[in-house]
Amino acid sequence: MSDSKLFSLFQEHNQAMEQSLALSADMLDPLASALAESFAQGQRLFLLGSGTLAPVAAAIAQSFSYQLNMERPSLPAVSLEPSAGVASALVAAEDYSRVYSGPLQALAQPGDQLVIFDSTADPAVITAAQLAQDIGCAVTVFCTIDSAPWHDVAVSALAPIPETPAGRAAEVLLFLGHALCQMVESELFGM
Repeated sequence: MSDSKLFSLFQEHNQAMEQSLALSADMLDPLASALAESFAQGQRLFLLGSGTLAPVAAAIAQSFSYQLNMERPSLPAVSLEPSAGVASALVAAEDYSRVYSGPLQALAQPGDQLVIFDSTADPAVITAAQLAQDIGCAVTVFCTIDSAPWHDVAVSALAPIPETPAGRAAEVLLFLGHALCQMVESELFGM
């Protein structure tokens, strides 16, 4: 790969990051504070990634659970990424809408937090968000697609991510998730 192609890709990455930060920076501080407060009160964080963003949600859950940058206690963060077996069984039973809401219904408590990385506007994701609201969880959505499907859902915060290829969106959301984790670590543990 030529240096010019590599530099061009780096510029695309930086442009996507700058645009995304411009749209979501104002909500990161309050979200970090809310997460820190929830963790301090013994609440949990659930992370859900739709489509190609499922591994991003899982990676960020691991960052909260297994220390991103410092020696500290694990924080209760759970990725709602379904196993292939569960997803197949729900599809076969024609009940895929419960793929995310089932675990939430079993595990979530009032005061917990749900952070969604959405790239599909999948009805199962929207159903999970509505259920989380009904339970009393705060719901934050980072949306890489048209955010219109989310306007009818009472989410705590909605952060649109500029239209960009799926891989670039994953890079941006992974950065935002890690930044959020570091901000929470700083509030809770003084790092």
